Amino acid sequence: MVELLPQVQRRHIDDIRRDGVLLPGAVAALRAVHDEPGFLPTIVTGNLKPNALLKLAAFDLTRHVHTDIGGYASDDMHRPSLVGIAQKRAEALTGQSFGRSETVIIGDSLEDVRTGREGGASVIAVVSGTTSADELAAAGADLVLEDLTDQRRVVDSIRGLAG
Repeated sequence: MVELLPQVQRRHIDDIRRDGVLLPGAVAALRAVHDEPGFLPTIVTGNLKPNALLKLAAFDLTRHVHTDIGGYASDDMHRPSLVGIAQKRAEALTGQSFGRSETVIIGDSLEDVRTGREGGASVIAVVSGTTSADELAAAGADLVLEDLTDQRRVVDSIRGLAG
């Protein structure tokens, strides 16, 4: 099943492009984070790596993240563990230590907040319509943004949390 799922998903790439939803400002914010000196954006996801790469490619986002250092369900099914996996990969690449004070997760769900908090990262939660700002804050997000349309605020928020 793990080998077949990406093959099936690849056949539905047009559906992903048509039906997938990107938060307002997400592409510009991701580009700004990628271009910020000292930042190393990657992916931590409950998706298998091949599936995550397909979804990123469907929206031309792969060029804005370092997919080789991410954490994926194919690495570990326990999502908070993926943060540590990505941190170790980033350390191996850069020689720099990555702990909570150097790692920021940006997500839009209670599971994203839990993953970051339990996994050893600060968390910026973004209101997407499925979870309220109050719920995200109560779950432990360090900061809650209404959206990603202000790229400078996103970058400054990451810098503020990551020192």
